[in-house]
Amino acid sequence: MSKSGKLMWEVKRGDLVRLKDYPTGVENKYVYITGLVISGIKGYNDSQQSMWPTVDVYIFSTGVTRECGPGSLQIISNS
Repeated sequence: MSKSGKLMWEVKRGDLVRLKDYPTGVENKYVYITGLVISGIKGYNDSQQSMWPTVDVYIFSTGVTRECGPGSLQIISNS
C-alpha cells in the first residue's frame, strides 16, 4: 500500500510472469504457466472504467494472449 492508501500494482510491459492455468476445467487441479506482459496497465484511463486493472500477457506454451488481473499474476523477473 502506498501512503495515500491506494493499492499499487507495479507490473509493467516486458515483465516475465507466472500464472495459474486450469487445463482440466477442475478448479483444484492447476499448473503454473509463464508468460510475458505485452501491454501497460489497462482500466484507469479508459472512458469506461473497469472494476480491476488488467494487463495483456502472452503465454509461451500456447502462443495465446490472455487478459490478467492483479490476483492472478506473480512477477518472476522485472523488465
